[in-house]
Amino acid sequence: MEEFKSPITFDAEKEARWDKSTGRNYLRLTHSNRCHVVINAYEPGVNDEMHCHPGSDHTFFVVEGECTVKGLKKGEARKLSRHQGIHIPAGYFYQLNNTGPGRLILYQVSTEPTPKPKIGKVVYGIDTSLKEHLLDPVG
Repeated sequence: MEEFKSPITFDAEKEARWDKSTGRNYLRLTHSNRCHVVINAYEPGVNDEMHCHPGSDHTFFVVEGECTVKGLKKGEARKLSRHQGIHIPAGYFYQLNNTGPGRLILYQVSTEPTPKPKIGKVVYGIDTSLKEHLLDPVG
């Protein structure tokens, strides 16, 4: 990973691609050995998988649209609209859902895991054998 010695600039509008067949688009704007800055875009009705990042905090800010962030527990959902955000601590299982009528655009900042988790940067689904890596274990 790059270690920046001076400011860098980027143009998200020029670099973005909004045409993936999944309806989910991911554009890494910049990353270093400490953090990642990303634009996530979801078409109406699209969501990602339930997952967690064992060693990495994630913060999402709604630039455009509406997002419902779901957790594992019943009733554990937070609805965000334009200019609202959420901080998700490392090891917390969540799912991002575009619950609005238009495209959802999220500005994401995440920390680089230190130390690197043995099980990978992302855990999909619910695997209770990984309880020691989770913030709020299930089972």
